[in-house]
Amino acid sequence: MSSSNKTLIDNLLSQLSELTQSFIKDLEIQDSDHVEQFVQERELLVQQLHEVLDVEEMSDMQKEALKKVLAYDKIIEQRMSSLKNEAQEWLLQRNTAKTQRTVYESKYASESYLMDKRK
Repeated sequence: MSSSNKTLIDNLLSQLSELTQSFIKDLEIQDSDHVEQFVQERELLVQQLHEVLDVEEMSDMQKEALKKVLAYDKIIEQRMSSLKNEAQEWLLQRNTAKTQRTVYESKYASESYLMDKRK
């Protein structure tokens, strides 16, 4: 393994680990925007890592470092699922409220007349 590729892999794994650790630290308060930003940044690092791994293989220490980062995937996926469920609930409530509101809003023809009859 060339020294520059080894250093590049180490650097990418370090960035991936730091990104994951900072995201996990405040996982319960992360909103969907932060999750999306995390996923985009992580995807960029993973793509770069794949490009290097097409040329060089990881050492055993690097594989262990990657396993530590990947160990957080399950709890990250759980948070993403939780956010998805919250969004679905909100949409369902919004649609229910909209349906109920339209029942009470009368839709009259603009050209209709109301006639009173005197007795």
